Amino acid sequence: METYPEALLQDEQLATLTDLERALRESRAELLRGRKEQSRGVRAGTELHTRSETAQLRADDAWQVAPPPADLTHRRVELATAATAEQAKGALASGADVWVADLEDMLVPTSRRLVAAQEVILEVAGTRTGDPDPGVPTLMVRPRGLHLDEAHLEVDGQPTAASLVDTVTFLARCARLLLERGTGPYLYLPKVESAAEAQWWDRMLTAAEEALGLPTGCTRVSVLVETVQAAYELDEIVHALRERVTGLAAGRWDYVFSHLRTYGDRPDHVLPDRDAFTMNTRFLRTYTDLIVRTCHRRGVQAIGGPIALAASGPFDDSAAMTHARVHRDKAREAKQGFDGAWVLHPALVPVARQPFEERDRRRAERQAPAEDAPSPGRASDAAPDAEALRDVSAIPGASTLTGVRTAMRSSLTYLTGWLAGEGTATLAGHVEDFGTVELARMQLWQWLSHGTRLAEGPTMSTLLLDRMLEDEVALMRRRGAREDLLGHAVELLRDSVVAADPPAFLSQRAYDVLLGIGEPDEDDHHDAAQEATSGAA
Repeated sequence: METYPEALLQDEQLATLTDLERALRESRAELLRGRKEQSRGVRAGTELHTRSETAQLRADDAWQVAPPPADLTHRRVELATAATAEQAKGALASGADVWVADLEDMLVPTSRRLVAAQEVILEVAGTRTGDPDPGVPTLMVRPRGLHLDEAHLEVDGQPTAASLVDTVTFLARCARLLLERGTGPYLYLPKVESAAEAQWWDRMLTAAEEALGLPTGCTRVSVLVETVQAAYELDEIVHALRERVTGLAAGRWDYVFSHLRTYGDRPDHVLPDRDAFTMNTRFLRTYTDLIVRTCHRRGVQAIGGPIALAASGPFDDSAAMTHARVHRDKAREAKQGFDGAWVLHPALVPVARQPFEERDRRRAERQAPAEDAPSPGRASDAAPDAEALRDVSAIPGASTLTGVRTAMRSSLTYLTGWLAGEGTATLAGHVEDFGTVELARMQLWQWLSHGTRLAEGPTMSTLLLDRMLEDEVALMRRRGAREDLLGHAVELLRDSVVAADPPAFLSQRAYDVLLGIGEPDEDDHHDAAQEATSGAA
């Protein structure tokens, strides 16, 4: 049976993909080596900083990015879900301005699911037009990040870059169709860490467009700002993509995970339970202010990050509290100057939209810029405040046994379900994907690495970790979790938590396990995923 992407591409398109892989392989490897070298430097005491050689570029107030296409000028609410048929149906009826069809943190990358995802994307692409139409989402695709491999297609005996495979497959199948319908191929670029990586994406897109006979520059992109390294090079990243970029989005939970990956071994950077810190925390507020200022200065749309709250079932007191929390979060982002925001559930689209529409209505009534709307700013305003970006000293809250158990339970439950094919899960009222699990396991690693004294009195230790793991495994067994998948999940989580040098991305190791398991039968997938998440709340 043909696998992803061979099942989707014609011979000449596969040849194009192979040629691009060979042409870009070494530059990608060099970028990934650069990530490791920078990480070693920070652990050795070097601080992240802006680059002196690009000071003139940052100081130049004149340059702007290319104007956005018509169907990306109104982005009050963007709904991000896995690229599945079920999620697409809900997204297209949600009233969102943009549907982000995710191939990364929300989709389990088996060959079958990747093929199905690209089929769904093609079907949706065939219904799009370039006319701004309230209630009809514009299609955007989030490919997998630069660090991930696609093992189902090898070139010269090596796996290909997942980001390249996802992107070229999408462009080869959908770009011309989208352009003929008056819209275009739009991407959300994940996990970008530097201007050099942004340049790699631009070169790859230019080469792909040329090879596929597409107009140069037709692929427009938004960038998820979800690494601390990117915060020091926002101007440079935007400049590298200036003919393509339309938006910068605040990927808040991935950003906190990146902070832990970068500074987690420093005693003064130990973070409390996940629910203890808010977006008004200094290091997060500084990061989002920087995104807004950079966007408004350069003519880019600023998109706020999702709040990981679930909205499902009847509208009861719990749902009302969720809606209220989402409304407060989006009202803060609207006041801060964001142009719109992400949500992760269709039911939250109207809740998230209201604060932005209210703000815009007030601006229109005054016929003047709102008091809370930031001005385009100057170079001095947009420069990163390096000290504030890494200041976690005043975060309220504590590390607790409840926080340890919550991080452990959500990680084990999610990983067990992920290995069964479930890319997202609703656990204890939160929408979990691989990004939130990466954060959870890094918090466990940090508390264990530093021997953190928990609020209830115990000190985090390997003994305590293993005792709590035993409790959680016993609970999941009673709830019917599949034994082999649970065993893999426990091993993945524990190994990453007790490691002296934790893996940069647990998703890479989980992918290796997934490949060993192979493609599950669809009925087995459904049953196993249901068992994995049953009763998890």
